[in-house]
Amino acid sequence: MKKIFFIFLALALMVGSLSAQQTKEVLLKFSKQEGQMRIVLEAEESLINKSKITTSTTQIRMEFPESFNLTSQKALPFEVVSTNKSLVINLKEKGEIKFFRLSSPSRLVFDIQKKEMQSEKQPVPAAPVFSKVFVLDAGHGGYDFGIVSGEVREKDISLDLVKDLTAILSKKGKKVFLTRKVDQYMPIIERIKFVNQKTPDVVISFHSSMSENFILYIPLLENQGIDEVVDSYSLSSRQKKYITKSKALSESIGKAIKDEFKVNVVFRKMPLPLLNSTGAPSALIELPSSKFMVYDLQTKTRLTNSIVNGITAYGQ
Repeated sequence: MKKIFFIFLALALMVGSLSAQQTKEVLLKFSKQEGQMRIVLEAEESLINKSKITTSTTQIRMEFPESFNLTSQKALPFEVVSTNKSLVINLKEKGEIKFFRLSSPSRLVFDIQKKEMQSEKQPVPAAPVFSKVFVLDAGHGGYDFGIVSGEVREKDISLDLVKDLTAILSKKGKKVFLTRKVDQYMPIIERIKFVNQKTPDVVISFHSSMSENFILYIPLLENQGIDEVVDSYSLSSRQKKYITKSKALSESIGKAIKDEFKVNVVFRKMPLPLLNSTGAPSALIELPSSKFMVYDLQTKTRLTNSIVNGITAYGQ
């Protein structure tokens, strides 16, 4: 009997151990500014993508497909109620809640703006539809790594960023096309063809540099006839009439980045084939080297939000 008892006990412990190993981890973080609060829940992709979200002016309710363990910051400015597969956040004040799912890493992001802050603002006309169609270009890809610093590769940073921007812009009802959605090589000529086929309102290309600065490139049309790629795509008939708007777009995004990160933003005019051959307002952003900026969740969120703010200001 003793032997059977110990075997049973061992099996029970193994089952309990396996069950514990299957429990997913959810990390809850928040940040707060005047009138606004952001709540971020980071977890495995399967948990994030299959979660069911319902919101009201004072509550966020999440139903996950599996059990989870919640880890959060202390002294939260809201109440958190966690059960086996559900998580409820009760807000202390009413607010307008917007949420979206992001990847790399997988996370749910909730932006909450206080109702009181909205009522204090003077009535304004509905925000203009600053642009409807976007093409986002993630530089490099495939065997073309771009700049590599340690384990950080330019091709990965640019792809992560365009995916995060796509999620935000799509949530706002915009149509977004990516020159590449995965880690693949795409020649510059194919990128140019793709961009112009989509007849976009805005085109933004993302790269990295070895610099500590953000660098924004503006099309320069002075060197016509020098670059075969540019000439083959009728440079003067495509970008020429958008030069002023391209400059305004770059400056607007640059200002938003500078306001958010409090860093130097450099503007350069250059006859880059992708910019000069595009029939739409276009900008190319070079991000600071990973030696000077850590591209973690918080940084990427700040960066995507500042770019969206810059695009919105450009449209106004």
